[in-house]
Amino acid sequence: MSKKRVMAMVLAAAMTATALAGCGKDGGKGDNPGSTTENGGNGEESSAGSGEALRFLDVSPSEMRQTYYEGIFAKFEEETGISVIYESVPWDDAANKITVLGGSGQLPDVMTTWSGWLGQYTQAGWVIPLDEYVGDTRDTYTDAVNKLLWKSEEDRYGHIYTVPDGLMVKGVYVRKDWCEEAGITLDPAAGWDYAEFFDVVHKLTDVENKHYGASYRGARGAFDPLLVYLQSYTEGNTYDQEGNILINSDECLKAFEDWTNIYLDGCAPEDAINWGFTEMVDNFTGGLTGTLINDSEVAPTCIANMEDSQWMVMPMPRSTKDGRIYNTVNAPYSYTISGDSKQPDNAWKLIEFLTTPENNIEYCQKTGEIPIKKDVENDPMFGPDGPYTVFVQQLNDPNMAVPAMFGPFDYTDMHQGMMHEEIQKYLLGTQDARTSLDNICNELEKRMKAYKEEHPETVIETALVM
Repeated sequence: MSKKRVMAMVLAAAMTATALAGCGKDGGKGDNPGSTTENGGNGEESSAGSGEALRFLDVSPSEMRQTYYEGIFAKFEEETGISVIYESVPWDDAANKITVLGGSGQLPDVMTTWSGWLGQYTQAGWVIPLDEYVGDTRDTYTDAVNKLLWKSEEDRYGHIYTVPDGLMVKGVYVRKDWCEEAGITLDPAAGWDYAEFFDVVHKLTDVENKHYGASYRGARGAFDPLLVYLQSYTEGNTYDQEGNILINSDECLKAFEDWTNIYLDGCAPEDAINWGFTEMVDNFTGGLTGTLINDSEVAPTCIANMEDSQWMVMPMPRSTKDGRIYNTVNAPYSYTISGDSKQPDNAWKLIEFLTTPENNIEYCQKTGEIPIKKDVENDPMFGPDGPYTVFVQQLNDPNMAVPAMFGPFDYTDMHQGMMHEEIQKYLLGTQDARTSLDNICNELEKRMKAYKEEHPETVIETALVM
């Protein structure tokens, strides 16, 4: 838009039959994974036996998403005669669930997939390349899709494996009314650097009045925004080309301490050590915290629960070292075709239908994402005066860089465990900062070098620019 994962260890033998339960509309309770409960589990017989019904798995179910998908699948069936079975599994169970289904050859035709799983899935053959399907339609997708997301997949895995459901770029949600009370003036067009961001967080903290400067993420996912901050000292890179990790330097250790000081200095509630996405958002919109770093998906929640005068969005802070904005650009989820699909062509028809400009913009308006097709660039929601102005501004900022990820290997277990657990040990005073950072970095480097040894042709991913 002009403006705005080593075959995985098969867990089937270790998992119980309960874990093999299918993914019905209730989030995976009680249905067999091969069941054909149609569109969310109404118990009616579907046309799966005809070979035309597709199974679609949503790994981030909600009432809104299920309603949207069931409606769009009905339109797809009306237009193509192909029915779609909606299945879902709660996010917290999704990685294990898909591992079990993949190991037993029971993956659905189309899955919503998180980018952090691709290393595992591509090596296991659980998803298929989409290069030939995309073909000459590639130029209908935005530059951010082509030059950032797909370029990253091609660099890491050799092919395109996903079609994003939409784009997200992070911003800093700020309590505008608190800033006015504190005499703080912020200009989204001018932006700010990390030193200025930390200063605002401290100034917005007034514990006596139950005002905390930041929605601090202490639980799973806590290392994600911290990684980006550390990478602002490494030109956006995680490793050098030999696979040596870069984010454990003395400079990065100081950055680790600066970041965690948000919590240790009392700029976040004590229980924030257990916060994830929901708690962060709820406490920002509920008036407990003054800043929130998150993707554009939070904007609809702010619109629905806050007055315009209460909130604003700032771009991600610039690096205090080189002045660049390092920001993740991603699809919260992407559509993939599984290696178990018996009808990949029909699966592609479904993905095409979901991502037509008309359907994609409807979806993005509901989810707070930026559409993936150029044809919607002039929509008022995503134009210069719309609620997503700052997010689109960053997508078009030549000074913005997308930092490298953790690596092309499977790191799901680390992401679900040690990454935030090591930080929590430091926050709780049971371990020093150097040990916490080193434990994470040493494990990442070990995995990167093992991967590179097994795949000597691997080119280590570096930061991407538009």
